[in-house]
Amino acid sequence: MRTLMRAGAIALAASSVVLGGGVAAQAAPADNVTFTLNRLVLQPAEYGHTGSIRIVIRNRTSEPFSGGVTITEPLPYTTTKTEGASGCMLDKTPDNRTISYCGMDYVIEPGRSGVVTVQFRSPSKPQPFAQIAPTNGSIEIGGVTTEFSALFRSTTGSLRNPRPYVQDTTPALSVAAGDVTLTRQEDGTFAGRVPVTVRNNGDAAHRGLGAELRSPAGVDPLSNIEPSEGCFPIEDGLGTICSVDGGQLAEGQERSFEWLLTAPAGTPAGPLGTGTTQVNLVTDGAAQADNANVASFAVTVAD
Repeated sequence: MRTLMRAGAIALAASSVVLGGGVAAQAAPADNVTFTLNRLVLQPAEYGHTGSIRIVIRNRTSEPFSGGVTITEPLPYTTTKTEGASGCMLDKTPDNRTISYCGMDYVIEPGRSGVVTVQFRSPSKPQPFAQIAPTNGSIEIGGVTTEFSALFRSTTGSLRNPRPYVQDTTPALSVAAGDVTLTRQEDGTFAGRVPVTVRNNGDAAHRGLGAELRSPAGVDPLSNIEPSEGCFPIEDGLGTICSVDGGQLAEGQERSFEWLLTAPAGTPAGPLGTGTTQVNLVTDGAAQADNANVASFAVTVAD
């Protein structure tokens, strides 16, 4: 089966400067727009990590400021939400980190300040030791660029002596699917649900999950997922690709969904054959090659 949902990327190198500890903007003239931000600390959750940076923008000029904010994330596919700026156009660094070009949601008057908050999420499993991302993120406002690091807090609460964070480069999903019996509906057609559970056994970078279905002959080739954000047919017309609702799946976390299968009225009772479903990370990275993300299921039509 083919790999799902691969996005193209445009390489862009961001010019920036490294700052340690608490982060502050580069030196700027007193009559310029300046900003400061806190360091990004990714807090361990039940699964994965979450954190945010708060950018305080000060307009020291004599004119209103309504310029943009450019955010380059420190790790691929970790930016989840921006508050105080929106309408973001997206680009990519050569290593697949997202660059967001966002417009301010409001005008900052001369002598006043505004705040933009950027939220991040990592699928990495919480560890008993602190970690630090190998690459810094950056913020650019009004021609001034500042870098920031991403620290993973340990499960004991410590940030001391962080180890280098090494992220998986290959997906490690495992998928299980249940057999299905299609039962007669009021209109004479047949329908049934295939339960699917996917577990993420790694922390490879991704935005979400996509699933592909190929059904045996006799089953309508276009099926849907519940819950899903959208489906479309495979190019050969013999299957369906759908997004799986829920976004990023953290390391060690499981998610369940159902394929909704139908067959036309008059379909004979008995076994129809075997279907397969494949679940993939939505990513620009490597594809999974061990087939642990593929599961088969039997389809039967009830009397």
